[in-house]
Amino acid sequence: MKISTPAFVLKTSIFKESSLIVRLFTLEKGKATYIIKAAMRQKSPNKAIYQQLNEIKIDYSHYAKRQIHPVYSSKLLNSWTNICSDLKKTVLCTAMLEIIDKTFDENIPDKITYKVLNLVMKFFEKNDKNLNNAFYFFLIHFLRNSGYDIINAKDHPIVKRFQQKNPELLSDLSKIFESDFILNKNNFTTNYDKKVMSQFIAELVRYHFPDVKSFSVAKDVFS
Repeated sequence: MKISTPAFVLKTSIFKESSLIVRLFTLEKGKATYIIKAAMRQKSPNKAIYQQLNEIKIDYSHYAKRQIHPVYSSKLLNSWTNICSDLKKTVLCTAMLEIIDKTFDENIPDKITYKVLNLVMKFFEKNDKNLNNAFYFFLIHFLRNSGYDIINAKDHPIVKRFQQKNPELLSDLSKIFESDFILNKNNFTTNYDKKVMSQFIAELVRYHFPDVKSFSVAKDVFS
């Protein structure tokens, strides 16, 4: 079956010197693994295309019983120049992709998560403020779309503990979730204690996504 889909590059590794094995998060098929033959040859443009974080478009042959699918055409959609030139943006965006990579099963489409990720990445590319809130926005949506509505999780052990520091914690999370600052770039102001919120988010990520190694760096750039 021939499929054409946008995708985010999650991870790339060299295969037999001249080819690449790439794990992508695609709009049409969710997370899946692909082979790009001859990608490492000197004149191939694919070495630059298949960099982590890039959003690309691929045309490939999907075989239901195969674990690796061959790509026959690809092009770059977004290389996120501004994100890649800023350490904080790079770390937070890498953490978002690693959360998807570590938690999603292969070949299960999730168009809602893809569209949220795309919106948040575009926000990071075009803005220098509200970066923490943009990451929180992604995380809240991701958890809810995965079946865990943290906004209404009053009995969550981490929520219960942090509500002692900030009784309005769930209300603050709800404001971030419902705000349209990601889409419309409106000024978004928050009154919450930034230190308490960053500590809460850090523990929440460790609780739900213990295998996400990049977050050990990301939590240090919240301040």
